[in-house]
Amino acid sequence: MGARYRVRQFALALGAGLSRQNTDRLKEHLPPAQLELFHSMSSMDQHHCLSVFRALRETGHTATSLLEAALLHDVGKTVGPVLVWHRVLAVLTKTLAPQLWERIEGEPGTWAYPLYVHREHHALGAEMAREAGCSPEVVWLIAHHEDELGEIKAPTKKLKLLTALQAADRVN
Repeated sequence: MGARYRVRQFALALGAGLSRQNTDRLKEHLPPAQLELFHSMSSMDQHHCLSVFRALRETGHTATSLLEAALLHDVGKTVGPVLVWHRVLAVLTKTLAPQLWERIEGEPGTWAYPLYVHREHHALGAEMAREAGCSPEVVWLIAHHEDELGEIKAPTKKLKLLTALQAADRVN
């Protein structure tokens, strides 16, 4: 990710505000339990997930599972919670000390826990989505949205959906 992207993300974190009224129109895309997951995210993550969702729709994607995964793919970050300074530290650690990044563990309440959550948000979010009644395909997309495509063995349809999700996630 480039510096411009990170500056934009930081600006959104400071000023992003989405009202529940603005996001309630998502009822046509998310059942109530899943809409509650969406509302549990920070306004920055909601904004990001909506941007990914819109980018997919603008490029012609209509698969329900893909659009649901776009709206919920970062819900695992609510476990931390992962605050702005944690995100900055996570990016720096991942970039400058990747071996340390892979070893970070943390118990809830410790300084390292939000970093652990940030690193594992895809798995945590997939479990939350499963518990909220998301389809197996949505759960799979959330679980793998951070994975390297070359390392995943899955049916072509799933890989195409994942490729689209990752592309939209990368630019938003």
